Amino acid sequence: MLPSPSLEMQILSAMEEVVFSASFPELEIIYVSPSVETLTGFPIQFFKQEFGAWKRMIHPEDVHIVEEALGSLNETNKFRIRYRILTKDNQIKFVQSQCRLIRDKTGKILRFDGVVTDISELLFLQDFIKNESLDIKQLLLENNILFNGSQDSMFLVEVMDSGDFVIRRINSAYEIATGLTQSIIQGKTPIDLLGEVLGAPVIRNFKNAIKAKSTISYEESIPMPAGTKVWTTALTPIEVDGKFKFIIGASKDITEQKKAEGALKESNERYALILEVSSDGWFDWDLKNDTVIYSRRWWLEFGNDEKPENVQISYWKSLIHPDDQEWVTEFLDNIMHSQRETFEFSFQMKKRKGNYAHVLSRCYIQRDASGNKIRMVGSNSDLTEIKKIEYTLRKAKEMAEAANLAKGNFLANMSHEIRTPLNGIIGFTELLLHASLTDEQKEYLRSIYLSGKSLLSLVNQILDFSKIDSGKMELELISTDLIDLVQSTVDLFQISAASQAILLKLNLDPSLPKFVSLDPLRVRQVLSNLIGNAIKFTHEGEVEVSVKQIKESNGMIDIQFSVKDTGIGIDISSQTKLFDSFSQADTSITRKYGGSGLGLTITSELIQKMNSHLRFESELGKGSTFYFVLSLHINSSGSVSSNLFEEKQTTPDESVIVENNLIRNDILIVEDNDLNKRLLSKMLLKRYPNIQLRYAVDGADAVNQFQKKIPDLIFMDLQMPVMDGYTATVEIRTLEKKLNHRTPIVALTAGAFFSVKDTAMESGMDDFLTKPISSADLYFTIEKWLSSSRM
Repeated sequence: MLPSPSLEMQILSAMEEVVFSASFPELEIIYVSPSVETLTGFPIQFFKQEFGAWKRMIHPEDVHIVEEALGSLNETNKFRIRYRILTKDNQIKFVQSQCRLIRDKTGKILRFDGVVTDISELLFLQDFIKNESLDIKQLLLENNILFNGSQDSMFLVEVMDSGDFVIRRINSAYEIATGLTQSIIQGKTPIDLLGEVLGAPVIRNFKNAIKAKSTISYEESIPMPAGTKVWTTALTPIEVDGKFKFIIGASKDITEQKKAEGALKESNERYALILEVSSDGWFDWDLKNDTVIYSRRWWLEFGNDEKPENVQISYWKSLIHPDDQEWVTEFLDNIMHSQRETFEFSFQMKKRKGNYAHVLSRCYIQRDASGNKIRMVGSNSDLTEIKKIEYTLRKAKEMAEAANLAKGNFLANMSHEIRTPLNGIIGFTELLLHASLTDEQKEYLRSIYLSGKSLLSLVNQILDFSKIDSGKMELELISTDLIDLVQSTVDLFQISAASQAILLKLNLDPSLPKFVSLDPLRVRQVLSNLIGNAIKFTHEGEVEVSVKQIKESNGMIDIQFSVKDTGIGIDISSQTKLFDSFSQADTSITRKYGGSGLGLTITSELIQKMNSHLRFESELGKGSTFYFVLSLHINSSGSVSSNLFEEKQTTPDESVIVENNLIRNDILIVEDNDLNKRLLSKMLLKRYPNIQLRYAVDGADAVNQFQKKIPDLIFMDLQMPVMDGYTATVEIRTLEKKLNHRTPIVALTAGAFFSVKDTAMESGMDDFLTKPISSADLYFTIEKWLSSSRM
C-alpha cells in the first residue's frame, strides 16, 4: 500500500533527485520537483514558463547524447544516460537521467516521466581511483574489502594483447548469484563460458567500455546455473602504462525489481516508478503517533518480515549502532526544539542481514497551520561501499607512502654507512702508495684503490636512484659557461679513450651562447654516463660528442646534446628494457663489461627532471646514438667548471710525500667519526710533522676548544650529533667579532651538491673539501691558508 498522493508529493519534495514529467514528443514540461532549483540554480518557473529551457542547460558537447536517447525512445520506451549540464552560475555538473514513456492500454503515449540525479561526487571518487599509482590500483584490485566484502557480484577481466578478454577473478557474491565458481570461470573468455551467441554481446560491452575510456552501465539477462536473472552491470576500464589492461565489473541482481515494476498499476505508475528507480529508500514519520511508513526499497534493506506500514519509531531507534545512539538521540532532540525544516546526518544502521551500513539521512519536517511539527519525511542513502573505498584508498596511500619513506631512509642510511669505511679504505690505500713498496705490493694497492672508487661510484648511483625514485631529487639552476662545461667533461675521458685506441671527438656549434642556466652537476653526470658507456661498449673506431642549437626565441634556446659511437649497438628485442632499473640489454653484457644497470635509468630520469626525454638510435654491430634536447635560458655571465667542480683524480697519487717542516701551526680537527679522524691526522702528519693537532667530536666541543685556545686552522665536518658544523661555524664567527681575528675554516663533507657548498660558505666557512680527500687537494688547501702571506 502506497501513501496518499499528498504524502507522495511531500516525499518527492524532500528528495535531492529531480523528478519531472513532460509531453512527448513535444517535450513540454508538465511537472518538475522543487529540487531542480538546488541542482541547476534556476527557479522552478524558469522550466515551466520557458518552452525548451531545459535543452539550453545541456553541455554543448553532450547534446548528441540526449538527442540520440530521445530519438530512440519511441522504440526502446526507456533509457538511462549520463551527461553534463551547465548551472545558472556556469558550473559543470555530471547527471544521470533515467526516463520512461508512459502509455495507456491501447499503447498510446500519455507522457514522458523521469528522474535526474547529480552524480558529480561519485565520478570524482571514480576518477580518484583511476588516477592512483599502479601499486595502489593493484592493492585495490586484490583487496577482499572490495570483492568478497561487496554484496554486488564483482568480476575482474584482463585485456590481453591479442584482444581477448580473460576472466581472472570473481567474488563470493558472484558465485552465489550465478552458481559459477572461481575454479570454473577463471582463465576463460566469454565465448569459452557462454558460447558464441551469448558471449558475443558480452565482448561487445567490454569493447564499448574501453572505447568510452570510462565507466559504462547497461542491463543484461544471461542464463546461469543458478537461473536466468536480470542484471544491471557497470564496467570500468583500468589503464596501466598507457594501455587499458583490466576491466572491473559490478553486477546487481535487479530481477525482483523488474518483476515489481511490471506489476505496478497504471494509477500509481507516475510516482511509484520514480520512487522505485531512485537509489534511496524513503520514510514518513508521523510525529504525533510516533509511527513510520517505509518504502519498499528501505524495508528490503533494513526491515523485518512485518509490513512496512505504521511501524513504531522504536524499531528504527533499535537499528542505530550503539556507538551512535547517544549522539543521534541528542541531535534529533535539538532539531525538534529548533526551527529548522531540512537537515541531514550520517550514522550506522543495522541491515536486515545483521551487518551495519553507513547511512545518510536527508529529512524535511512538515508543520500544521499552527506551526506544530506533525511529520518528518526523508530518504536514506547507503554509503557503505563509498566508505569502504575511501578507507581502502586512505590505507593504501598510507602504506605506499610509508614503504617509499622506509625505502628512501634505508638506502640513504646504508649509503652513508658504506661511504664512511670506503673513505677510509681509499684514503689509507693512497697513503700506503706513498710508502717504499715493491712493484707487486703497489699493484695490489692500486687494485684496492680502484675497487674502492668503483664501489663508491656504485653507492652514489644507488643514492641518486633512491632520490629520483622518492621524488626528492631537486635541480640547482646556475648560470654556467656551457662550452667550458662540455669541453671539461669530454676532457675527463680523453685518457680513457686513448688507452683503448678510440678517438674521442667534440663538435660544438659556433652559434651556441656562452652562458646558460642549468644544473651543471647533473648535466655533467648525464654526459659522463653517456660518454662513459659509449667508450665502454666501443672496441674500435670513435666516439663523437655533439652540441648544437635547434632554435632560439625570447631569451630561450633549445640545444641538442648527442653522443654517437661505433660500438656493439643494441638489438631490437633489448631496446624496450634499456631504461629499466638494474637492467642491461643482455645479461652477458653485465658479465663482460660490468656495471649496475642503473646508469641509463638515472640518466633518463635526470633528463626527465630537466623537462626532456632521452632518445636513441641503434643498430646491432654498428653503434648507437643517444641524444636529448634541453630548453635553456640565455644569460650574459656565469661560472666556469673550475669554479663549480672540485675535480677528483681517478688514479692514486703515488709520488713520494716530501716533508714540510716550515709549517708548525695549531690545527683543530672537528670530526665525529674515528676512522675519518685518524685518516686525516695521518695524511697531515705525513707531510707536516711539526704541526700540533687537536680534536673535537662535535660542533659544541669545537666551540669550547676554540674558546680555550684559538687554532690557526679548523677542519670542520658538516653532519655531526649535538651541534652540526654550520651552527658551530656561526658561533665561532660571532666570538671572533670581539677578537678582531679570523681563523680559516675548511668544510669536510661527502656531499657534492652546490647547495651544500653554498650553505657552508654562507655560514662563514672559507674553503670546501669533499670526501674521499686526496692528499694533493689536502696539502694544497693547507699551504693555501697557512702560507707566510696569510699568517
